Amino acid sequence: MYEVHINSGFRLHELTPHTETPSDLLIGATPNFTLSVPSLQFLFHLECEMESFQHIWNGGHGDRSTVIFKGKRSKGPKLCGSILPGGGDWETIQDHDGDQQTAHLDIKYNLLANDGVCIFLKTTGTRIGKKAILEELGEEDKHTPDEYRMRLHLTFESGDPRYSWLNSIAEIASSARNGTRVIYDAYLVL
Repeated sequence: MYEVHINSGFRLHELTPHTETPSDLLIGATPNFTLSVPSLQFLFHLECEMESFQHIWNGGHGDRSTVIFKGKRSKGPKLCGSILPGGGDWETIQDHDGDQQTAHLDIKYNLLANDGVCIFLKTTGTRIGKKAILEELGEEDKHTPDEYRMRLHLTFESGDPRYSWLNSIAEIASSARNGTRVIYDAYLVL
């Protein structure tokens, strides 16, 4: 377990081990009321090529940039296919705490499954770390994923009965950027 110290100077490296369990923190709950701890099941690995970022800058809702995806592949035990060109990310950047930066990600694209079914995928999340590192992620192999944190929430839409199970599950991903590629491993939350 980890305790997160949230204050105006919060940084990712301030996560400290915590000895209490979530059920130890219940206030006024019925005894023996214990929530299950989620587990993860691997869904697929995705790599996607991106075009150049288009900077809109601060248009009243934050420092916005857009990038269009050229496409690539996803492969996994339950979902394999190709990322179709034309989707993209409409991200907003926020500088804070001196040298820290957060990118709020808003990604939409289509995945064409190997059997020809088109599946819509919306991904939201954050990329958090030192501003200098995040601003250099466009350079190939300059930084490794352990130098920042990029986490995503995935929402699928499919009208095909073979993939309708995607419409009602919770999915997350651990992600990274390397040059012109975005890479992530997606997991089903059980």
